[in-house]
Amino acid sequence: MTLAEQLQAEVDPDRLRDHLNWFAQVRRDTGGPGEDAAAAYLADTLRAAGVQVEVHEFDAFLSYPRQARLALLGPEGFEPACVTHSFTRSTGPTGLRGPIRHLPDLDFRGAAGEIVLVDGLCTPITVLEASRAGVAAVVFANQGNVVHNMIATTIWGTPSADQLDRMPTVAAVSIAKPDADRLKRLLADGPVEVEVETEVETGWYRSKLPEAYIPGTDLADDFVLVGAHYCSWEFGITDNATGDACLLELARALQAHRGSLRRSVRLCWWPGHSHGRYSGSTWYADTFFQRLAAHCVAYHNVDSPGVKGATMYVARHTTAEVEAFCAGVIGRMTGQTEPPIHRPSRAADQSFLANGVPSFSTYPFLPEGHPDRKAWTGGCANAWWWHSSEDTLDKADVDILTLDTAISLTAISELCTASVLPIDPTAAAREIAAYAESFAEATQGHLEAEAFVEASRDLVAAAEAFARRARGAETAVGQAEANRTLMAVSRVLLPLAYTKGGRFSHDPAEWSPIMRNTKSSVFPGLNPALSLTDLAGRHEYGFVRAGAVRSLNRTLDALGAATALCREALATSSA
Repeated sequence: MTLAEQLQAEVDPDRLRDHLNWFAQVRRDTGGPGEDAAAAYLADTLRAAGVQVEVHEFDAFLSYPRQARLALLGPEGFEPACVTHSFTRSTGPTGLRGPIRHLPDLDFRGAAGEIVLVDGLCTPITVLEASRAGVAAVVFANQGNVVHNMIATTIWGTPSADQLDRMPTVAAVSIAKPDADRLKRLLADGPVEVEVETEVETGWYRSKLPEAYIPGTDLADDFVLVGAHYCSWEFGITDNATGDACLLELARALQAHRGSLRRSVRLCWWPGHSHGRYSGSTWYADTFFQRLAAHCVAYHNVDSPGVKGATMYVARHTTAEVEAFCAGVIGRMTGQTEPPIHRPSRAADQSFLANGVPSFSTYPFLPEGHPDRKAWTGGCANAWWWHSSEDTLDKADVDILTLDTAISLTAISELCTASVLPIDPTAAAREIAAYAESFAEATQGHLEAEAFVEASRDLVAAAEAFARRARGAETAVGQAEANRTLMAVSRVLLPLAYTKGGRFSHDPAEWSPIMRNTKSSVFPGLNPALSLTDLAGRHEYGFVRAGAVRSLNRTLDALGAATALCREALATSSA
Protein backbone atom coordinates (compact mmCIF):
# COMPACT_ATOMS: atom_id res chain seq x y z
CA MET A 1 0.00 0.00 0.00
CA THR A 2 1.14 3.54 -0.68
CA LEU A 3 1.41 5.98 2.18
CA ALA A 4 -1.76 7.74 0.97
CA GLU A 5 -3.63 4.42 0.96
CA GLN A 6 -2.40 3.59 4.46
CA LEU A 7 -3.57 6.99 5.71
CA GLN A 8 -6.94 6.62 4.02
CA ALA A 9 -7.40 3.26 5.78
CA GLU A 10 -6.69 4.93 9.14
CA VAL A 11 -9.81 7.13 9.00
CA ASP A 12 -12.26 5.88 11.61
CA PRO A 13 -15.94 6.81 11.03
CA ASP A 14 -16.80 5.93 14.63
CA ARG A 15 -14.27 8.43 15.96
CA LEU A 16 -15.61 11.09 13.64
CA ARG A 17 -19.15 10.36 14.85
CA ASP A 18 -18.06 10.54 18.49
CA HIS A 19 -16.42 13.92 17.91
CA LEU A 20 -19.57 15.27 16.27
CA ASN A 21 -21.70 14.04 19.14
CA TRP A 22 -19.46 15.93 21.56
CA PHE A 23 -19.52 19.16 19.55
CA ALA A 24 -23.32 18.95 19.24
CA GLN A 25 -23.58 19.64 22.97
CA VAL A 26 -21.40 22.77 23.08
CA ARG A 27 -21.93 26.28 21.72
CA ARG A 28 -18.51 27.61 20.78
CA ASP A 29 -18.45 31.40 20.95
CA THR A 30 -14.88 32.67 20.76
CA GLY A 31 -13.65 33.70 24.19
CA GLY A 32 -16.58 32.05 25.97
CA PRO A 33 -16.94 28.93 28.12
CA GLY A 34 -17.86 26.81 25.12
CA GLU A 35 -14.59 27.68 23.42
CA ASP A 36 -12.67 26.86 26.59
CA ALA A 37 -14.35 23.46 26.74
CA ALA A 38 -13.70 22.84 23.04
CA ALA A 39 -10.03 23.85 23.30
CA ALA A 40 -9.58 21.46 26.21
CA TYR A 41 -11.37 18.67 24.31
CA LEU A 42 -9.18 19.18 21.24
CA ALA A 43 -5.96 19.27 23.28
CA ASP A 44 -6.88 16.22 25.39
CA THR A 45 -7.86 14.21 22.30
CA LEU A 46 -4.61 15.08 20.54
CA ARG A 47 -2.45 14.24 23.54
CA ALA A 48 -4.24 10.91 23.93
CA ALA A 49 -3.14 10.11 20.37
CA GLY A 50 0.45 11.06 21.18
CA VAL A 51 0.34 14.27 19.16
CA GLN A 52 2.36 17.31 20.23
CA VAL A 53 -0.05 20.16 20.95
CA GLU A 54 0.26 23.73 22.14
CA VAL A 55 -2.71 25.92 23.04
CA HIS A 56 -1.78 29.50 22.20
CA GLU A 57 -3.51 32.26 24.14
CA PHE A 58 -3.82 35.88 23.03
CA ASP A 59 -6.10 38.89 23.26
CA ALA A 60 -8.37 39.62 20.31
CA PHE A 61 -10.94 42.29 19.53
CA LEU A 62 -14.23 40.43 19.29
CA SER A 63 -17.92 41.18 19.11
CA TYR A 64 -20.90 39.23 20.42
CA PRO A 65 -24.50 39.81 19.30
CA ARG A 66 -26.44 39.28 22.52
CA GLN A 67 -30.05 40.12 21.75
CA ALA A 68 -32.25 41.90 19.24
CA ARG A 69 -35.82 43.03 18.91
CA LEU A 70 -37.71 44.46 15.96
CA ALA A 71 -41.27 45.65 16.50
CA LEU A 72 -43.63 46.87 13.78
CA LEU A 73 -45.95 49.36 15.43
CA GLY A 74 -49.52 50.23 14.52
CA PRO A 75 -52.78 48.34 14.08
CA GLU A 76 -51.13 45.45 12.18
CA GLY A 77 -48.03 45.46 14.31
CA PHE A 78 -45.98 42.34 15.00
CA GLU A 79 -42.52 41.35 16.21
CA PRO A 80 -40.66 39.13 13.75
CA ALA A 81 -37.88 36.86 14.94
CA CYS A 82 -34.56 38.58 14.32
CA VAL A 83 -30.86 38.55 15.16
CA THR A 84 -28.32 41.35 15.37
CA HIS A 85 -24.76 41.07 14.13
CA SER A 86 -21.17 41.19 15.34
CA PHE A 87 -19.60 44.66 15.39
CA THR A 88 -22.83 46.52 14.70
CA ARG A 89 -23.96 49.24 17.08
CA SER A 90 -25.95 48.65 20.26
CA THR A 91 -29.00 50.85 20.44
CA GLY A 92 -29.20 50.89 24.23
CA PRO A 93 -32.30 49.81 26.15
CA THR A 94 -34.47 52.61 24.75
CA GLY A 95 -33.88 51.43 21.17
CA LEU A 96 -34.48 53.40 17.99
CA ARG A 97 -37.94 54.34 16.78
CA GLY A 98 -39.15 55.80 13.53
CA PRO A 99 -40.53 55.10 10.05
CA ILE A 100 -38.79 52.46 7.98
CA ARG A 101 -38.00 52.93 4.28
CA HIS A 102 -37.28 50.19 1.75
CA LEU A 103 -34.08 50.74 -0.30
CA PRO A 104 -34.12 48.03 -2.97
CA ASP A 105 -31.14 49.61 -4.77
CA LEU A 106 -28.95 49.91 -1.63
CA ASP A 107 -28.55 53.63 -2.29
CA PHE A 108 -28.05 55.12 1.16
CA ARG A 109 -27.69 58.70 -0.03
CA GLY A 110 -30.26 60.82 1.74
CA ALA A 111 -30.91 58.14 4.38
CA ALA A 112 -28.90 59.71 7.22
CA GLY A 113 -30.61 59.16 10.56
CA GLU A 114 -33.18 56.77 9.07
CA ILE A 115 -34.16 53.16 9.66
CA VAL A 116 -34.02 51.34 6.33
CA LEU A 117 -34.96 47.93 4.94
CA VAL A 118 -32.56 46.32 2.43
CA ASP A 119 -32.66 42.97 0.68
CA GLY A 120 -30.12 40.22 1.28
CA LEU A 121 -27.58 39.21 3.87
CA CYS A 122 -25.88 41.52 6.33
CA THR A 123 -22.66 41.91 4.35
CA PRO A 124 -19.70 43.95 5.62
CA ILE A 125 -19.56 46.30 2.64
CA THR A 126 -23.28 47.10 2.96
CA VAL A 127 -22.84 47.92 6.64
CA LEU A 128 -19.77 50.05 5.88
CA GLU A 129 -21.67 52.05 3.24
CA ALA A 130 -24.66 52.51 5.54
CA SER A 131 -22.37 53.65 8.35
CA ARG A 132 -20.61 56.17 6.13
CA ALA A 133 -23.98 57.51 5.03
CA GLY A 134 -25.04 58.06 8.63
CA VAL A 135 -27.91 55.57 8.56
CA ALA A 136 -29.33 54.87 12.03
CA ALA A 137 -30.36 51.23 11.57
CA VAL A 138 -30.59 48.62 8.80
CA VAL A 139 -33.10 45.78 8.69
CA PHE A 140 -31.81 43.04 6.38
CA ALA A 141 -34.43 40.95 4.58
CA ASN A 142 -32.77 37.54 4.28
CA GLN A 143 -33.58 35.45 1.24
CA GLY A 144 -34.86 32.30 2.91
CA ASN A 145 -37.00 31.00 5.75
CA VAL A 146 -34.23 31.14 8.36
CA VAL A 147 -32.28 34.10 9.71
CA HIS A 148 -28.52 34.04 9.08
CA ASN A 149 -25.98 35.16 11.66
CA MET A 150 -23.27 37.38 10.17
CA ILE A 151 -20.27 39.51 11.10
CA ALA A 152 -20.57 43.11 9.91
CA THR A 153 -17.07 44.56 9.98
CA THR A 154 -14.81 44.76 6.94
CA ILE A 155 -11.71 44.80 9.17
CA TRP A 156 -9.72 41.58 8.81
CA GLY A 157 -8.70 40.33 12.24
CA THR A 158 -7.95 42.58 15.18
CA PRO A 159 -7.85 46.18 13.90
CA SER A 160 -4.77 48.35 13.88
CA ALA A 161 -5.25 51.94 15.02
CA ASP A 162 -5.44 53.29 11.47
CA GLN A 163 -8.38 50.97 10.64
CA LEU A 164 -10.75 52.10 13.38
CA ASP A 165 -12.60 54.47 11.07
CA ARG A 166 -13.96 51.34 9.37
CA MET A 167 -15.80 50.21 12.49
CA PRO A 168 -19.58 50.06 11.89
CA THR A 169 -21.68 52.83 13.43
CA VAL A 170 -25.07 51.50 12.41
CA ALA A 171 -27.46 49.20 14.28
CA ALA A 172 -28.58 46.17 12.32
CA VAL A 173 -30.94 43.21 12.49
CA SER A 174 -31.88 40.46 10.05
CA ILE A 175 -35.27 38.87 9.52
CA ALA A 176 -36.43 35.89 7.46
CA LYS A 177 -38.10 36.23 4.07
CA PRO A 178 -41.72 35.56 5.16
CA ASP A 179 -41.54 38.35 7.73
CA ALA A 180 -39.74 40.63 5.28
CA ASP A 181 -42.43 40.03 2.67
CA ARG A 182 -45.11 40.92 5.19
CA LEU A 183 -43.28 44.12 6.07
CA LYS A 184 -43.00 45.04 2.38
CA ARG A 185 -46.74 44.51 1.88
CA LEU A 186 -47.46 46.87 4.76
CA LEU A 187 -45.05 49.43 3.30
CA ALA A 188 -46.87 49.22 -0.03
CA ASP A 189 -50.01 50.41 1.75
CA GLY A 190 -48.38 53.34 3.51
CA PRO A 191 -45.83 54.39 6.15
CA VAL A 192 -44.79 51.86 8.78
CA GLU A 193 -43.20 52.80 12.08
CA VAL A 194 -40.79 50.38 13.73
CA GLU A 195 -38.75 50.05 16.88
CA VAL A 196 -35.28 48.48 16.80
CA GLU A 197 -33.41 47.38 19.91
CA THR A 198 -30.03 45.64 19.83
CA GLU A 199 -27.36 44.64 22.30
CA VAL A 200 -23.88 43.89 20.97
CA GLU A 201 -20.84 43.45 23.23
CA THR A 202 -17.58 44.44 21.55
CA GLY A 203 -14.16 44.54 23.17
CA TRP A 204 -11.00 42.63 24.09
CA TYR A 205 -11.34 38.94 24.93
CA ARG A 206 -8.88 36.14 25.59
CA SER A 207 -8.73 33.60 22.78
CA LYS A 208 -7.33 30.08 22.59
CA LEU A 209 -5.79 28.58 19.46
CA PRO A 210 -4.86 24.87 19.64
CA GLU A 211 -2.00 23.85 17.33
CA ALA A 212 -0.95 20.26 16.67
CA TYR A 213 2.52 19.50 15.32
CA ILE A 214 3.44 16.35 13.39
CA PRO A 215 7.20 16.40 12.81
CA GLY A 216 8.59 15.26 9.50
CA THR A 217 11.94 13.58 8.93
CA ASP A 218 14.67 14.87 6.63
CA LEU A 219 12.77 18.02 5.55
CA ALA A 220 11.12 18.70 8.91
CA ASP A 221 11.68 22.47 8.88
CA ASP A 222 9.23 22.82 5.99
CA PHE A 223 5.56 22.16 6.70
CA VAL A 224 2.02 22.04 5.40
CA LEU A 225 -0.38 24.27 7.34
CA VAL A 226 -3.90 22.91 7.85
CA GLY A 227 -6.62 25.01 9.45
CA ALA A 228 -10.25 24.80 10.52
CA HIS A 229 -12.23 27.25 12.63
CA TYR A 230 -13.68 25.79 15.81
CA CYS A 231 -15.78 28.74 16.91
CA SER A 232 -19.29 28.74 15.49
CA TRP A 233 -22.69 30.34 15.24
CA GLU A 234 -25.09 28.42 17.45
CA PHE A 235 -23.85 24.79 17.55
CA GLY A 236 -22.51 24.94 14.00
CA ILE A 237 -22.28 21.23 13.23
CA THR A 238 -21.49 21.55 9.50
CA ASP A 239 -19.88 24.95 10.02
CA ASN A 240 -17.56 23.79 11.38
CA ALA A 241 -17.71 20.90 13.85
CA THR A 242 -17.31 18.52 10.92
CA GLY A 243 -14.10 20.34 10.01
CA ASP A 244 -12.86 20.13 13.59
CA ALA A 245 -13.52 16.40 13.70
CA CYS A 246 -11.75 16.05 10.36
CA LEU A 247 -8.62 17.76 11.70
CA LEU A 248 -8.57 15.52 14.76
CA GLU A 249 -8.59 12.46 12.51
CA LEU A 250 -5.96 14.00 10.24
CA ALA A 251 -3.68 14.56 13.21
CA ARG A 252 -4.21 11.04 14.59
CA ALA A 253 -3.57 9.34 11.24
CA LEU A 254 -0.53 11.47 10.39
CA GLN A 255 0.94 10.90 13.84
CA ALA A 256 0.68 7.15 13.33
CA HIS A 257 2.64 7.42 10.06
CA ARG A 258 4.92 10.34 10.92
CA GLY A 259 8.04 8.31 10.13
CA SER A 260 7.01 8.32 6.45
CA LEU A 261 6.55 12.09 6.24
CA ARG A 262 9.50 14.10 4.99
CA ARG A 263 7.94 17.48 5.74
CA SER A 264 6.06 18.38 8.90
CA VAL A 265 2.38 19.23 9.35
CA ARG A 266 0.95 21.96 11.55
CA LEU A 267 -2.79 21.75 12.22
CA CYS A 268 -4.53 24.76 13.76
CA TRP A 269 -8.04 25.23 15.10
CA TRP A 270 -8.91 28.87 14.52
CA PRO A 271 -10.88 30.95 17.03
CA GLY A 272 -12.41 34.29 16.09
CA HIS A 273 -13.68 33.21 12.68
CA SER A 274 -17.26 34.06 13.54
CA HIS A 275 -16.85 36.85 16.07
CA GLY A 276 -13.56 38.48 15.02
CA ARG A 277 -13.41 38.35 11.20
CA TYR A 278 -10.73 35.64 11.24
CA SER A 279 -8.88 37.02 14.27
CA GLY A 280 -7.33 33.64 15.08
CA SER A 281 -5.76 32.89 11.70
CA THR A 282 -4.74 36.55 11.42
CA TRP A 283 -2.97 36.41 14.79
CA TYR A 284 -1.16 33.25 13.67
CA ALA A 285 -0.19 34.82 10.34
CA ASP A 286 1.21 37.88 12.12
CA THR A 287 2.89 36.09 15.03
CA PHE A 288 4.61 33.42 12.95
CA PHE A 289 5.15 35.48 9.81
CA GLN A 290 8.85 34.64 9.41
CA ARG A 291 8.36 30.91 9.98
CA LEU A 292 5.53 30.87 7.45
CA ALA A 293 7.53 32.87 4.92
CA ALA A 294 10.55 30.60 5.15
CA HIS A 295 8.96 27.17 5.53
CA CYS A 296 5.21 26.91 4.78
CA VAL A 297 4.75 25.07 1.48
CA ALA A 298 0.94 25.40 1.32
CA TYR A 299 -2.18 26.18 3.34
CA HIS A 300 -5.11 23.75 3.34
CA ASN A 301 -8.31 25.18 4.82
CA VAL A 302 -11.02 22.76 5.96
CA ASP A 303 -14.47 24.27 6.33
CA SER A 304 -17.85 22.49 6.09
CA PRO A 305 -16.87 18.96 5.09
CA GLY A 306 -19.22 16.06 5.75
CA VAL A 307 -22.49 17.76 4.83
CA LYS A 308 -25.36 15.42 4.00
CA GLY A 309 -25.99 15.34 0.27
CA ALA A 310 -22.71 17.12 -0.58
CA THR A 311 -21.29 15.02 -3.38
CA MET A 312 -19.98 17.61 -5.87
CA TYR A 313 -16.36 18.53 -5.20
CA VAL A 314 -14.81 21.93 -5.82
CA ALA A 315 -11.19 23.09 -5.68
CA ARG A 316 -12.18 26.07 -3.58
CA HIS A 317 -9.93 28.87 -2.34
CA THR A 318 -7.29 27.39 -4.62
CA THR A 319 -4.53 29.49 -6.15
CA ALA A 320 -3.23 28.91 -9.66
CA GLU A 321 0.08 27.44 -8.45
CA VAL A 322 -1.65 24.43 -6.87
CA GLU A 323 -4.79 24.20 -9.02
CA ALA A 324 -3.61 21.16 -10.98
CA PHE A 325 -2.46 19.43 -7.80
CA CYS A 326 -5.75 20.04 -5.97
CA ALA A 327 -7.91 19.06 -8.94
CA GLY A 328 -5.80 15.93 -9.42
CA VAL A 329 -6.34 14.80 -5.82
CA ILE A 330 -10.09 15.36 -6.13
CA GLY A 331 -10.17 13.47 -9.43
CA ARG A 332 -8.26 10.47 -8.12
CA MET A 333 -10.34 10.24 -4.95
CA THR A 334 -13.81 10.90 -6.35
CA GLY A 335 -13.67 10.30 -10.10
CA GLN A 336 -14.65 13.95 -10.64
CA THR A 337 -11.71 14.76 -12.89
CA GLU A 338 -12.70 18.31 -13.82
CA PRO A 339 -13.91 19.91 -10.59
CA PRO A 340 -14.91 23.58 -10.63
CA ILE A 341 -12.06 25.87 -9.61
CA HIS A 342 -12.66 28.75 -7.20
CA ARG A 343 -9.90 31.24 -6.55
CA PRO A 344 -9.58 32.46 -2.94
CA SER A 345 -12.17 35.01 -1.91
CA ARG A 346 -11.83 37.46 0.96
CA ALA A 347 -13.25 34.91 3.40
CA ALA A 348 -12.64 31.48 4.96
CA ASP A 349 -9.52 32.29 7.05
CA GLN A 350 -7.52 33.11 3.91
CA SER A 351 -5.00 35.00 6.07
CA PHE A 352 -1.82 33.69 4.44
CA LEU A 353 -2.04 34.92 0.85
CA ALA A 354 -0.35 38.20 1.75
CA ASN A 355 2.66 36.16 2.88
CA GLY A 356 2.69 34.36 -0.46
CA VAL A 357 1.61 30.93 0.78
CA PRO A 358 -0.26 28.88 -1.88
CA SER A 359 -3.77 27.92 -0.80
CA PHE A 360 -6.08 25.04 -1.68
CA SER A 361 -9.23 23.40 -0.34
CA THR A 362 -11.18 20.31 -1.40
CA TYR A 363 -14.78 21.30 -0.71
CA PRO A 364 -17.87 19.12 -1.14
CA PHE A 365 -20.92 21.04 -2.34
CA LEU A 366 -24.55 20.13 -2.75
CA PRO A 367 -25.05 19.39 -6.47
CA GLU A 368 -26.97 21.81 -8.65
CA GLY A 369 -30.69 21.31 -8.27
CA HIS A 370 -30.47 19.81 -4.78
CA PRO A 371 -33.47 21.04 -2.76
CA ASP A 372 -31.29 22.13 0.17
CA ARG A 373 -28.93 24.22 -1.99
CA LYS A 374 -29.36 27.99 -1.85
CA ALA A 375 -27.22 30.31 -3.95
CA TRP A 376 -26.86 33.02 -1.33
CA THR A 377 -25.14 30.85 1.29
CA GLY A 378 -21.38 30.81 1.80
CA GLY A 379 -20.80 27.55 3.68
CA CYS A 380 -22.42 24.28 4.78
CA ALA A 381 -21.98 23.07 1.18
CA ASN A 382 -24.33 25.90 0.05
CA ALA A 383 -27.13 24.57 2.28
CA TRP A 384 -29.97 26.74 3.54
CA TRP A 385 -29.09 26.19 7.22
CA TRP A 386 -25.73 28.03 6.98
CA HIS A 387 -25.04 30.35 9.95
CA SER A 388 -28.37 29.52 11.57
CA SER A 389 -29.81 27.65 14.53
CA GLU A 390 -30.78 24.86 12.11
CA ASP A 391 -27.15 23.73 11.60
CA THR A 392 -27.59 20.68 13.80
CA LEU A 393 -26.30 17.13 14.03
CA ASP A 394 -28.82 15.75 11.53
CA LYS A 395 -27.21 17.88 8.79
CA ALA A 396 -23.93 15.92 8.89
CA ASP A 397 -23.10 12.70 7.04
CA VAL A 398 -20.30 10.63 8.59
CA ASP A 399 -19.72 8.60 5.42
CA ILE A 400 -19.16 11.77 3.40
CA LEU A 401 -16.98 13.16 6.20
CA THR A 402 -14.89 9.97 6.10
CA LEU A 403 -14.26 10.48 2.39
CA ASP A 404 -13.52 14.18 2.88
CA THR A 405 -10.98 13.34 5.58
CA ALA A 406 -9.33 10.77 3.31
CA ILE A 407 -9.11 13.34 0.51
CA SER A 408 -7.36 15.81 2.80
CA LEU A 409 -4.98 13.11 4.06
CA THR A 410 -4.06 12.24 0.48
CA ALA A 411 -3.27 15.84 -0.40
CA ILE A 412 -1.27 16.47 2.78
CA SER A 413 0.74 13.25 2.44
CA GLU A 414 1.65 14.03 -1.17
CA LEU A 415 2.84 17.50 -0.21
CA CYS A 416 4.84 16.07 2.69
CA THR A 417 6.61 13.46 0.59
CA ALA A 418 7.09 15.12 -2.82
CA SER A 419 10.70 15.38 -3.94
CA VAL A 420 9.73 18.47 -5.95
CA LEU A 421 6.74 20.36 -4.65
CA PRO A 422 3.64 20.31 -6.90
CA ILE A 423 3.66 24.09 -7.17
CA ASP A 424 3.36 25.30 -10.75
CA PRO A 425 4.67 28.84 -11.32
CA THR A 426 3.73 28.68 -15.00
CA ALA A 427 0.03 28.50 -14.12
CA ALA A 428 0.33 31.67 -12.07
CA ALA A 429 2.41 33.38 -14.75
CA ARG A 430 -0.06 32.54 -17.52
CA GLU A 431 -2.96 33.81 -15.42
CA ILE A 432 -1.14 37.09 -14.85
CA ALA A 433 -0.33 37.35 -18.56
CA ALA A 434 -3.97 36.82 -19.51
CA TYR A 435 -5.01 39.51 -17.05
CA ALA A 436 -2.33 41.86 -18.39
CA GLU A 437 -3.73 41.54 -21.92
CA SER A 438 -7.28 42.30 -20.81
CA PHE A 439 -6.10 45.10 -18.53
CA ALA A 440 -4.18 46.78 -21.34
CA GLU A 441 -7.20 46.61 -23.63
CA ALA A 442 -9.58 47.96 -20.96
CA THR A 443 -7.30 50.87 -20.01
CA GLN A 444 -6.13 51.81 -23.50
CA GLY A 445 -5.95 55.58 -23.83
CA HIS A 446 -5.78 56.02 -20.05
CA LEU A 447 -2.64 54.13 -18.95
CA GLU A 448 0.59 52.92 -20.46
CA ALA A 449 0.16 49.20 -19.84
CA GLU A 450 2.43 47.80 -22.57
CA ALA A 451 5.24 47.26 -20.08
CA PHE A 452 2.86 45.16 -17.96
CA VAL A 453 2.09 42.96 -20.94
CA GLU A 454 5.76 42.53 -21.85
CA ALA A 455 6.82 41.83 -18.28
CA SER A 456 4.13 39.17 -17.93
CA ARG A 457 5.28 37.49 -21.16
CA ASP A 458 8.86 37.49 -19.89
CA LEU A 459 7.66 35.87 -16.68
CA VAL A 460 5.79 33.15 -18.57
CA ALA A 461 8.88 32.27 -20.60
CA ALA A 462 11.14 32.20 -17.55
CA ALA A 463 8.63 30.24 -15.45
CA GLU A 464 8.10 27.64 -18.17
CA ALA A 465 11.85 27.08 -18.56
CA PHE A 466 12.39 26.89 -14.81
CA ALA A 467 9.43 24.52 -14.27
CA ARG A 468 10.83 22.10 -16.86
CA ARG A 469 14.18 22.11 -15.05
CA ALA A 470 12.54 21.72 -11.65
CA ARG A 471 10.43 18.74 -12.71
CA GLY A 472 13.53 17.01 -14.01
CA ALA A 473 15.64 17.54 -10.88
CA GLU A 474 17.06 14.18 -9.78
CA THR A 475 19.59 14.95 -7.07
CA ALA A 476 18.69 16.00 -3.53
CA VAL A 477 20.58 19.24 -4.03
CA GLY A 478 18.78 20.00 -7.28
CA GLN A 479 15.39 19.23 -5.76
CA ALA A 480 16.09 21.42 -2.75
CA GLU A 481 17.11 24.30 -5.03
CA ALA A 482 13.95 23.86 -7.10
CA ASN A 483 11.73 23.86 -4.02
CA ARG A 484 13.34 27.00 -2.62
CA THR A 485 12.70 28.81 -5.89
CA LEU A 486 9.12 27.54 -6.17
CA MET A 487 8.36 28.90 -2.72
CA ALA A 488 10.23 32.16 -3.35
CA VAL A 489 8.31 32.85 -6.57
CA SER A 490 4.98 32.27 -4.84
CA ARG A 491 6.02 34.72 -2.11
CA VAL A 492 6.34 37.39 -4.81
CA LEU A 493 3.35 36.63 -7.04
CA LEU A 494 0.59 35.78 -4.57
CA PRO A 495 0.68 39.11 -2.70
CA LEU A 496 0.49 40.82 -6.08
CA ALA A 497 -2.55 38.81 -7.14
CA TYR A 498 -4.50 38.95 -3.87
CA THR A 499 -3.61 42.10 -1.94
CA LYS A 500 -3.58 45.86 -2.12
CA GLY A 501 -1.55 46.41 0.99
CA GLY A 502 1.26 43.93 0.40
CA ARG A 503 2.77 41.23 2.56
CA PHE A 504 2.67 42.82 6.00
CA SER A 505 -0.94 43.89 6.36
CA HIS A 506 -4.41 42.42 5.89
CA ASP A 507 -6.72 43.95 3.32
CA PRO A 508 -10.30 44.50 4.46
CA ALA A 509 -13.06 42.03 3.58
CA GLU A 510 -14.90 44.32 1.23
CA TRP A 511 -16.40 41.61 -0.93
CA SER A 512 -19.59 39.68 -0.46
CA PRO A 513 -19.17 36.57 1.71
CA ILE A 514 -20.76 34.53 -1.06
CA MET A 515 -17.85 32.75 -2.71
CA ARG A 516 -18.39 32.91 -6.43
CA ASN A 517 -17.25 30.32 -8.93
CA THR A 518 -14.42 32.14 -10.62
CA LYS A 519 -10.97 31.25 -11.90
CA SER A 520 -9.84 34.85 -12.10
CA SER A 521 -7.16 36.15 -9.82
CA VAL A 522 -8.34 39.21 -8.06
CA PHE A 523 -5.61 41.87 -8.54
CA PRO A 524 -7.34 44.27 -6.15
CA GLY A 525 -4.65 46.90 -6.62
CA LEU A 526 -5.19 47.10 -10.38
CA ASN A 527 -8.90 46.42 -10.72
CA PRO A 528 -10.07 49.98 -9.95
CA ALA A 529 -8.35 51.11 -13.16
CA LEU A 530 -10.83 49.06 -15.18
CA SER A 531 -13.38 51.81 -14.48
CA LEU A 532 -11.28 54.62 -16.00
CA THR A 533 -13.23 54.75 -19.25
CA ASP A 534 -16.50 55.16 -17.36
CA LEU A 535 -14.96 57.79 -15.07
CA ALA A 536 -13.51 59.93 -17.86
CA GLY A 537 -14.42 63.57 -17.29
CA ARG A 538 -15.47 63.02 -13.69
CA HIS A 539 -13.83 64.32 -10.55
CA GLU A 540 -12.78 60.85 -9.40
CA TYR A 541 -10.89 60.01 -12.60
CA GLY A 542 -7.57 61.54 -11.58
CA PHE A 543 -7.56 59.86 -8.20
CA VAL A 544 -8.22 56.41 -9.65
CA ARG A 545 -5.60 56.93 -12.34
CA ALA A 546 -2.97 58.00 -9.80
CA GLY A 547 -3.62 54.85 -7.78
CA ALA A 548 -3.44 52.74 -10.93
CA VAL A 549 -0.04 54.13 -11.89
CA ARG A 550 1.31 53.24 -8.45
CA SER A 551 -0.19 49.76 -8.65
CA LEU A 552 1.38 49.27 -12.08
CA ASN A 553 4.77 50.20 -10.63
CA ARG A 554 4.31 47.65 -7.87
CA THR A 555 3.23 45.07 -10.44
CA LEU A 556 6.24 45.61 -12.70
CA ASP A 557 8.58 45.38 -9.73
CA ALA A 558 7.04 42.08 -8.61
CA LEU A 559 7.04 40.56 -12.09
CA GLY A 560 10.65 41.53 -12.55
CA ALA A 561 11.61 39.97 -9.22
CA ALA A 562 9.79 36.71 -9.99
CA THR A 563 11.33 36.53 -13.47
CA ALA A 564 14.79 37.09 -11.99
CA LEU A 565 14.26 34.28 -9.47
CA CYS A 566 13.38 31.85 -12.27
CA ARG A 567 16.33 32.93 -14.43
CA GLU A 568 18.76 32.78 -11.53
CA ALA A 569 17.60 29.26 -10.70
CA LEU A 570 18.15 28.24 -14.31
CA ALA A 571 21.63 29.70 -14.32
CA THR A 572 22.79 28.14 -11.06
CA SER A 573 20.72 24.99 -10.54
CA SER A 574 22.27 21.59 -10.01
CA ALA A 575 21.12 18.53 -11.91
